[in-house]
Amino acid sequence: MRSLNKVISLSVFILITTVAVVYSKNHNQTLNTNSPEPAYITEAKKKIIGAWYDQDFPSIVWEFKGDGTLICRSDEEPAETLTYKIVNTTPICMKNVEVDEKKKTMYVITKDKDGFEACYDLHFHVTTNTKMNLWAIGMSADGISVFVKRQKQE
Repeated sequence: MRSLNKVISLSVFILITTVAVVYSKNHNQTLNTNSPEPAYITEAKKKIIGAWYDQDFPSIVWEFKGDGTLICRSDEEPAETLTYKIVNTTPICMKNVEVDEKKKTMYVITKDKDGFEACYDLHFHVTTNTKMNLWAIGMSADGISVFVKRQKQE
């Protein structure tokens, strides 16, 4: 009977130790994924809010809202509501992308009502906060669109 108690005690000890080790490893992984976002991403989330029109096709307008909603309009089609987020992670849209805080890399991921995602390299023009480039991930230079921010009507 005494040896049975030792076996049970040892089994319980091993079980508790295993659970503690597994929990601590998972807990550390969770902490590492919640690191604060870089300041340039926070700034980009503020800069992007507003209505932007495509420089080459001014009838195409993307309006970014502060709640993560994106309204896409054009003269030819009815408005479409999507969601968006700005990230500096990889992979996105099943593509490995560069993530370099020194180069201030960032990406916009849009998602439509059916869950389809589109991903863009995001770059604000250095000389002005009123122009940005969106380069569709996986596309050639033809996939770059320049958007100009609409100024508020006074």
